[in-house]
Amino acid sequence: VLDDLLDQGLARQILIQQIVKYSRDPELSSHVLFLEDYGIHVAREMVQCCDVWLNTPRRLEEACGTSGMKAGLNGVLNLSVLDGWYDEGYEGSGGWAIGDRETYSEDQDEIHASAIYSLLENEIVPMYYGGREEGVPEEWMRRVRQSLMNLSPRFNSLRMLEEYSAQLYQPAHTAWTEIREGEFEKIRRRVRWTADVERSWSQVRFVELGPEPDGTVLSGQAIPIRVAVELGGLAPEDVRVEAVIGRVGVNGQLEETEVMTLPAVEQRGTAYVFAKEFMPMHTGRLGYSLRISPNHYHDPLTRPCNSLLKWN
Repeated sequence: VLDDLLDQGLARQILIQQIVKYSRDPELSSHVLFLEDYGIHVAREMVQCCDVWLNTPRRLEEACGTSGMKAGLNGVLNLSVLDGWYDEGYEGSGGWAIGDRETYSEDQDEIHASAIYSLLENEIVPMYYGGREEGVPEEWMRRVRQSLMNLSPRFNSLRMLEEYSAQLYQPAHTAWTEIREGEFEKIRRRVRWTADVERSWSQVRFVELGPEPDGTVLSGQAIPIRVAVELGGLAPEDVRVEAVIGRVGVNGQLEETEVMTLPAVEQRGTAYVFAKEFMPMHTGRLGYSLRISPNHYHDPLTRPCNSLLKWN
């Protein structure tokens, strides 16, 4: 791992050296500028005098992309790969997407480079310099207003803190209040329940999957997902059976996943059948995987962090 990190660090240094070299080339010096010590103080100046914010991470490797958020909130139009925040904010941003949401293992850089030049030549530059009334590019300014209107309410610290409070802090406080009742009787019940689950978990297994859907399914056509599970003496309400559904990426892994809980629909000897229909709303290669985890539906400590998880 250390060798990989060193290699990545060396690659970044070489890239920076090349950019600095280009910025000092007499033919490019008026087109390329390298800004050192990038931080909030530099960003504040940049977003005030920038028209297009270019961001080119490799898809699925962008941590977040907060610089693009700041730019969008200041009326700068984004030209970015659909990753990080821009994967969520692109549709209302007024900006442009480099490529799509597909990942191409071998040709990704070439595809994105071609998309950048095509967008600049055919859309961005003509829009910026053309269609001007009284010296103002009308379509460009319409996009700027769209960016300010749509991004400002979504990508800001107030909304983030409100969501953290509503989804994490307040539920945690409520849970703490509940488990203190009756001299922590819920904790004692939970300890006993956890011990029962851990004793039985080695016997929990998938015993039957299917039926598999046909190779081609029309959008909007229901896909039945059905699985029989041996619970090893546990009750159906002691576990949660879920289907993780998503696009199949080039490496065979599921991407852009959603999770659907399967209810128990019948008992078959010592096993239980869990089933539900899934309605795909998008085209492309879809797949799913099934998993089982412990679950205590009426406990404020539902879904604790533990290693008891089984995949088919």
